[in-house]
Amino acid sequence: MDATEFVDDLDRLIRDRRKMTSELYQTILAGKATERLLKSFVLHRWPIKSLWTRNILGIASRIADYRLRALLVENVYEEETGALTRSKRHLETFADFAGVVGVDRADLDQAEPAPETRAIMEHNVAVCNSSAHFTEGVASVLLLMEGQPPIVSATGSSMLTVMRDTYRLPPEGLEFFVHHASCDVDAESVSELEDEHAEAARELLRRYCDTPERRDAARAALIRALDLRHKHFDMILRTGYDAAEPVFRYGVAP
Repeated sequence: MDATEFVDDLDRLIRDRRKMTSELYQTILAGKATERLLKSFVLHRWPIKSLWTRNILGIASRIADYRLRALLVENVYEEETGALTRSKRHLETFADFAGVVGVDRADLDQAEPAPETRAIMEHNVAVCNSSAHFTEGVASVLLLMEGQPPIVSATGSSMLTVMRDTYRLPPEGLEFFVHHASCDVDAESVSELEDEHAEAARELLRRYCDTPERRDAARAALIRALDLRHKHFDMILRTGYDAAEPVFRYGVAP
């Protein structure tokens, strides 16, 4: 297996277990989410998103190539400031989404992560900020997130469109979904920044995953990350959803 085939294999693993294969995202995209489910979604996803930039900096600090390191630094800069897209810090746009579904900003940082959430956090730190070769983090954190296929249902609804048109969120709750595999232009689209960052991840893997041992370790890290993430998604749905509860509509009392 050459470098291109190796990266293609990682992309296939991600595509085969993309977010839309989980019942959690299928429920949300079908317009069936309740207020309690959306609150649970926010509270359990927040701790993982909060560590994103620190994980990527852990990878970047070990990359000698200036151009590739700069692409990861650009990723962090945009996430932390929103300056490249003239928005704001991406994590704060997720907090804005939390606010419109009824989660107080203070509750986000105070919530104790569930075991399934903590398992992902610990995995991400281990592959991005430890003695593990940085390509394990590139495969199982950077490529997994930036190379994620668009979150689009079979009927063409994206997270952005369903939040806007079905759950009727106001503009201040939608900004996060503009930048994260949720484009409503067409079912093949993600943001240009995500495309650029995914390509940087692929180039890093082609260049630095240069032994069978490193490739095996990176692939195993990605498989573990996919398993942990789907357990996390299943936990959110299992603990936060009851189909008997009313579907969420912004501004409409249950």
